[in-house]
Amino acid sequence: MTRLYIKIFVTFWLITASIIVATNIVFHWIDIGPDRNPHIDRDEEPARRLLFQMVGSAINRNTAEMVEEMRNMPAWSTRFFYVVDRTNQDLLERPLPPGVNVLLPKLTSRHPYDHIQDRNRKLFGRYITLNDGNSVKFITISTGHDDESGKDVLWELFINNIWPLLLVSILISGTACFLLARHFTRSINTLQQATRRIARGDLGFRVSPHFSGRRDEIAALGLDFDHMTERLQRAMQEQKRLIKDVSHELRSPLARLQVALGLAQQRSNGDVDKELARIKQAADYLNNVITDILALPVHENGDWELDDTLDIKALLETLIEGYQYEADEKQVLLAFDCALEEALVPTHGNMLVGVFENILRNALHYASNPGLIQVELSQTEDKKSYHIAISDSGPGVETQHIDAIFEPFYRTDEARARESGGYGLGLAIAQRSVALHKGRIGAKNRPEGGLCVTVEIPRFNIQDEFS
Repeated sequence: MTRLYIKIFVTFWLITASIIVATNIVFHWIDIGPDRNPHIDRDEEPARRLLFQMVGSAINRNTAEMVEEMRNMPAWSTRFFYVVDRTNQDLLERPLPPGVNVLLPKLTSRHPYDHIQDRNRKLFGRYITLNDGNSVKFITISTGHDDESGKDVLWELFINNIWPLLLVSILISGTACFLLARHFTRSINTLQQATRRIARGDLGFRVSPHFSGRRDEIAALGLDFDHMTERLQRAMQEQKRLIKDVSHELRSPLARLQVALGLAQQRSNGDVDKELARIKQAADYLNNVITDILALPVHENGDWELDDTLDIKALLETLIEGYQYEADEKQVLLAFDCALEEALVPTHGNMLVGVFENILRNALHYASNPGLIQVELSQTEDKKSYHIAISDSGPGVETQHIDAIFEPFYRTDEARARESGGYGLGLAIAQRSVALHKGRIGAKNRPEGGLCVTVEIPRFNIQDEFS
């Protein structure tokens, strides 16, 4: 459940519940309903207000209904009023207090209302004829100093009668607000999940099917979202195709240029050897760029079949041996730490060769002089993958650039020359190749200085081979 979901739900529910409670309280205190009694003043004695409230509710009732209503009232409230018939008997058959007996003779059809002071209490009386023809006398008694002074009986009766209705209303409104908030946020969550999938590179995902049958603004937003995603997908496909096509087209003139350059170097009398060397360096650089672009995997995970097996330990030993001469010239020690006899992983062709060759070449390029490159190979704790860590003693990478070094053509130092900095495709190729092997690659700065690139590759499982 998202925070937006909770905010919408709680806000709607609190507003609805507040309106329900406030409306009932206003109707009670201001008495603006259709049965409004003009004789009731909210600032008056509660017993007098109770009297007129009861009289107003009894006008359209008969004696039996009055008795039934009185019996359904809370026991604590009935001691504040009496309803007496023509024989001066309370309808609930209760004994009458002395004060009530004093007030009863004063209430007649000609003098229907009166009140008296009985010690520390006030008594209010009203003569009324019910709709069945029976005449009764309503007597209400105020609270005294010895009996919860100032108790507002009418207010407590209102609370006693209204709380079940309030509870039901609040629960119903809560259910409605819950469904409404869920309806609003479900569409937003769908768009959020779609955005995350697209950010991960799944440009084939569409949200319009999730909004089928809807004709509101959210459905229109989903349709626009799909149009945007479709255009992005086409643009990415065209970009990949363009890079491949341009790279292939450059191969032919570059090959002719290199042949002509070789002939020029053979026929040179030494006057332009320096210039020819620079031209050859630029041509070799361009050839390497084209080679790496064509080597950059573009397959999706579902199209990549791991149909071969490779021993990573043997691969790393071979690469270290191949770079040993260059490391000796730079006074860099290449150390290999592995306690495994072999480390077999499923692969496709020689893609993993390029992965570790790129990482080692970068480590050797940036290692200090003299320096150390440490290569470690081990199993993960669950023994389902192999963990390879290649650490150098170079300057490392700024923290904000760690993740970006695996992006194509990215350079942490844009000012450095091509001759020393490369063109930013090696780690991008490595990252893509490892992902297609269902592995992970990452980098972090070492506390003692330098960069550590880690690779995890799932190990070869012979049971999978024969399953």
